[in-house]
Order: sequence, then C-alpha cells, then structure tokens
Amino acid sequence: MKIAVFYENIAAGARAEGRPMEDTLARLKDAGMDLIYLSTDSWEQDRRELRGILNRLNLGIEGMHTRIDFPQDPDTALYRGRIDMAADSGAGNLLIVPGMLSTGHTVRDLNAIVQGMRRAVAYGQKKGLPILMEDYDGLLAPYNCMAGLQYFLNAVPGLGCAFDTGNFVMFHEDELAAFDLFAPLIQTLHLKDRTAQPRHPGDDALTCADGQRVYCCAVGSGSIRMAEILRRLKARQYQGNVIVELYCCDPAFVLKDICSSIAWLRAFR
Repeated sequence: MKIAVFYENIAAGARAEGRPMEDTLARLKDAGMDLIYLSTDSWEQDRRELRGILNRLNLGIEGMHTRIDFPQDPDTALYRGRIDMAADSGAGNLLIVPGMLSTGHTVRDLNAIVQGMRRAVAYGQKKGLPILMEDYDGLLAPYNCMAGLQYFLNAVPGLGCAFDTGNFVMFHEDELAAFDLFAPLIQTLHLKDRTAQPRHPGDDALTCADGQRVYCCAVGSGSIRMAEILRRLKARQYQGNVIVELYCCDPAFVLKDICSSIAWLRAFR
C-alpha cells in the first residue's frame, strides 16, 4: 500500500511558501510520499514541467480525477480524451465526477450519468484503465451518500469505487458502515479527515445537508475513524493505495499537514 498526495494540495502549499515544485515534491518524497494524484486539468497545464520532475524524483502517478457533465451533454465523447490522457501518463485509474443535478432533475438526467459512465468504463477497459466514482461531497451530486453511490455502482458494471473517508459527513452517515458496503469495489482511498472547528485561520468549511459546517484536517487528527478503516483494509488484504487529501485547508499550513498525515500513516503501517 503506497501513499499518494493530491497534487493540487501540494501546489497550493508550494505557492503559499514560495517553494519550487521540484523542491517541494522532493521534500514530500523524503517524508514518505510514494506517488502523486492529480486532476486531468492540472496534468494538461503542468505536464511539461511535471514529467521531468517525476522522472528525476522517481515518483509515479497514482491516478487522476476529472469532471464530465453527462446530464448537460449526454452524447459527449469528452471522456475518451480524458481516459487517453490518464492512460498515457501512466496513471493507475481515472475518477470521473459525472455531473451535478438540480433539485428538479429527471430520470433522464440520472440515465445520462449511467449511460455516460457505461461508455467510459467500456473505453477504459480497452485502454487498460480502471474507471472509478466516489462519494462526492456536493449537495447537487446524486452520488453524495451511500444510497446514491450504490445506485450508480450497481447500474454500471465494471465501475470501481474511489472511497473518500470524509465525504459521507454530508448526510452524517457512518463511514465504517459505508466502508463495509463498498469494500468489495474499492480500488483506491481518499483519506480525508474532518473536524468541527477550523485548525488554521484560512481553513474553508464544507456545509453539510443540515447546515452544519465541518473542516478538513491532517489525516489521523480528526473525527473520522481512520485507524479502524485502515485496519479493515489490511484485514481484507487490500492491494491498492491511499491518498492524502487536504482540500480547503489553509495553504499556509497545508504542506505541514501533508507531512503530518504521511507520518501518521507510516507509523500506523
């Protein structure tokens, strides 16, 4: 089980501290980071620089994430280019966030997501790239809860799960019950811890469905039962990776929190 970190979090921290990207990645590798995880947008923007840095540091790409709005454009073929990009980069998987729905959505909108994801999974299989969905923490995402994510995983054969430990807080669902439900389909884990109060001045809040505000924090330092999730992973002889995610954390402190998260994971292992 290797440890990856969201590149977008790393980049925000590097900018805040005025650090060059190569020095920042080298520092995190020394701290125990094995891989990076990034969006297709970030790769498209930074790949010329990143390819060289990753090669010099012997760092790989755990996977990529992308957004494709199937309800807005049901016939889109955009997924093909994103899958090609991820496969060509050497990424191990591609997470697709397949569109948001308004409160007045129709069955047609749900079907557009299902059919779009079926096409993406079929094309991913041709390219040898697993296609994943996650429990996205947005009020307009129909896959923001256990039942919603289960609906799409059941409706799209071959679709895998990117399990986000901190997103079931949207409806205050039990993350351990969610883990047990989705465990057979989990191919990668986003390790996102939560806290009721901000740890740093610039932390941004997630507003849950009931209006409660929660914050991201260093892995192992919050309310998510992270150690038990990892114990259950080991018991299942999990062969995938874990990804430290610190979106919405104060950029001035995010590199420190990434290092704390990696240290906690290394100690746990």
